[in-house]
Parts: sequence; structure tokens; C-alpha cells
Amino acid sequence: MQIKLLIADDHPIFLKGLAEVIETDPDLKVVFSAKNGQEALLNFQLQNVDLVVLDIDMPLLTGLEAAEKMLKIRSDLPIIILTMHKEKAPFMKSLEIGVMGYVLKENAVSDIVHAIYKVAGGDSYLSPEISSYLLKKSIALNKHTKSDLKDLLTPSETQIVKLIAEYKTSKEIADELFISEKTVFNHRMNISKKLNLTGKNSLLRFALDHW
Repeated sequence: MQIKLLIADDHPIFLKGLAEVIETDPDLKVVFSAKNGQEALLNFQLQNVDLVVLDIDMPLLTGLEAAEKMLKIRSDLPIIILTMHKEKAPFMKSLEIGVMGYVLKENAVSDIVHAIYKVAGGDSYLSPEISSYLLKKSIALNKHTKSDLKDLLTPSETQIVKLIAEYKTSKEIADELFISEKTVFNHRMNISKKLNLTGKNSLLRFALDHW
């Protein structure tokens, strides 16, 4: 089944190139290309799309502002944010509002099709370069919190939080620990209960903040 996309970027050459890269896959179809966040939001309301790709820095509405408004209309909408920045704050904001994918623009050509399939399938996606950068920064800033985590969580739960902070999916965690995906899911539920975490991406946000 073909995946229909709306994409948005205020740089026409990049926007055209992005559409061409996406449509090298015959199962992906760009149904609208927007030049700013406001145009993206308007056409999202008019077009029947399966997934949205938004540049983070756009006029009229930023990618995050447009994403937040779209998710209020359709909470399960898979959205990928494109960014030139590795800073933690906008990434954490994107997680908070429910964005599923976060791709570094310099790697968009190589990452975007893979990111689309991951996000369309219900998984999160983060460009490896951003993941590595955030993980190193988080470890440097929050080393002291590891002992706090061990007080709250069992060794198995602590190990799973560490792997979540490495941006691994439940399947990847299950494969690495030689356990079932259902066991990973149960651990995630128990960890969230213990830490009183609710909302989309809340466990991932906690893991990145505290590991």
C-alpha cells in the first residue's frame, strides 16, 4: 500500500530534492509540498495524508508549531521533523508534543526513506548522529543520577532504561537481552508506573534526561 506524504521546507531546492529522494521508492508518494508551516497546516487539513515531514525552522509557523497543531487534530499522525541542529531542547520539545521522527537535514538523503518506514510502522526514529550526540551529552551532565535510578528500579529495569536512552526500539532491546518483546513491554509499563510517567514518549524523555 502506498504511503502518502505531505512535506514542508522553506528552501525550494531542498524541498524539490527531498520529494525526489522520497519518490525513488515506488511505495512513497508526496501529495503536497509546502513552503512554510502555515501552508503545511492548511494543506494537511485539505489533503488525505498518511505521514508528514516538516522542517523545524520555517516562517509563519515553525515545524514544531505546525506539528503541535496537526497532532491536536489527529493525535496518531506520524510526523518527522527535519533539523540542522543537535541541541537537546527542540528535540525534547518534539518528543513532548508527540513527534515520532527527528532527522538531521545533512543526512536527510540517506536517512529519510528509512525514517519514513520506521515512523509509519509505529516506531520512533532519530538520526544516529543526533542520538550519539545527545547520549554523550546526557551522560556527561547526569552521571550523578545513575545511583538515584538504581534506588528506584530493579537491575533489569535500569538496563532497559539505559537501552531506551540509546534510542533502541522494544524489538532491539528484546534481541539484545534475549527476551521477548512482550517482556520488554511489561518492563516499560512497570518503569512508567514506578516513575509516574504518563503521555506520549514520556519514558524516552525520562531516559534521555536521566541517563
